[in-house]
Amino acid sequence: MTLLVARCVTLDDFSAFGLTTILLWFVSAIHRSYLTQPLAIAAVGESPALWGARLKKVLLLQFLGWPCVALLFMGVALRYLPSMAVAVAASVFTSAFLLQETMRRMLFVLGRMQRVSALDGLAYGGQLMVAAWWGWWVNETAPLASLLLLASVPFFASAWFAYASLPPEARHAVWPDQRGIRRAAAEHWLESRWVCFSQLFMFGSFMLVPFQIAEWGKPIWVAQYNAAGSILNGLNVIRQALGNHLPIEAARQFHEGGAEALQAYLWKSAAWILGLSMLIMVVLVGFGQVLVDLLFGDRFGEAVGLLPHAAVGQFLTMFTLVSQAGALVIRRTEQVFWAYVVGTILSFSLAPVMIPQWGLLGAVWLSNIGVLVPALWHVVAFRRDLRCVAQEQRT
Repeated sequence: MTLLVARCVTLDDFSAFGLTTILLWFVSAIHRSYLTQPLAIAAVGESPALWGARLKKVLLLQFLGWPCVALLFMGVALRYLPSMAVAVAASVFTSAFLLQETMRRMLFVLGRMQRVSALDGLAYGGQLMVAAWWGWWVNETAPLASLLLLASVPFFASAWFAYASLPPEARHAVWPDQRGIRRAAAEHWLESRWVCFSQLFMFGSFMLVPFQIAEWGKPIWVAQYNAAGSILNGLNVIRQALGNHLPIEAARQFHEGGAEALQAYLWKSAAWILGLSMLIMVVLVGFGQVLVDLLFGDRFGEAVGLLPHAAVGQFLTMFTLVSQAGALVIRRTEQVFWAYVVGTILSFSLAPVMIPQWGLLGAVWLSNIGVLVPALWHVVAFRRDLRCVAQEQRT
C-alpha cells in the first residue's frame, strides 16, 4: 500500500501518510494487547458458544473505543497532519483495520488458515487495487483523505465475511449487557495492563522516530525515511502472521508440555524466524537501488543509502516477537514494560542530538538503539523468568 500511495499523492501527503501509519500501528498494538491477544489465548480449547460470547464482549469494547481513536488522530492533526479531513479518514481506516484484525484472530483460533488467507486477500488486495486504480488508471494526484476512506471498504467487507463464517454457536451467542461489558473490560485490563504499558513505551522507544524527524529535522525527511522502511517492510507479512500465531501456539505448548516444551518451541521458532528474516533482508538490501528506482523513482534517492542501516532494526524486531509471546503465556510481562521504558528514555534523550547532527542516518540509528537496548534487556529477563517457572513446575 505504501509503495502505491507514494506514486499517487504529493510528497507532503506521503509524509503525512507515514505519520498516520505510525498512529495506526500504535492503536493496533494497544488493541491487540488489550483485546485480541487475551481473547485468543482464553479461547483456546473453549466451545464455540463460550468464545463467541467472549468475542461479542470484545467487539462491543472495540466499538466503544472508536471515538478515542478519532480523537487521537484529530489531536495529532493539530500539529503534524495537513487537515482534519485526513485525520478523520485515517481514523475510519484504522477502525476498519482493527475490526478485520479481530475477526481474523478468531479464525486463527479455529485453525482456518485458508479462510484467513482468502479474507486477507480481500482486505489487503482490495486496498492495493484502490491505490493502483488511482495511481495508474486515474493518473492524477489523489487526495489522501479520499484514498484512505476508499481503502477502508475492503477491510469492513473482509470483517463481515469473517464473522459470517464463524460457527453458528458463536454467532448466536448472547450480546452482553452493561455489567458484562464492564466485567470484560476489567478482566482484560487485569490480564494485559503490563503489555499495554509496554506497547506505549515501545512506540516511544523507536516507533515515534518519524514524528521526531518532523520535530527536529525536515518534514520532507519523513518521506525518505518512510520509503526506506517500506522497502524493508517485506518482513511485515511474516511479522503480522507471527503476531497472531506465536502466542496461540506457545499457549498450546505450555499447556501441554509446561515450561520446557515452551522453551524448546520458542527457541526453535527463533532460529527459523531469524534465518528467514536474514535471507529476506539480504535480498531487499542487495537490490535496494533497483527497488527504490522501480517502486518510488528519483524522488526518493536518499532512501537507498539508509537501507543497510535500517535493516538492523527491522531484523531485531523479529526476534522480540518470540520473547514477548513467551512472556505473555507465562504471565511475566512486567520486564517488557521496563525494557521499553529504558528505550524511550534513550530515544527522547538522543533525538535532539542525533537527528540535527547526522540527519536521516542519525534518525535510523536512533531507531536501532531504541530496538536493541529493550531487546537485549527482555531476552535476558525472559530467560530468567522462564527458568523460575520451570523450577516451580518441577517442584
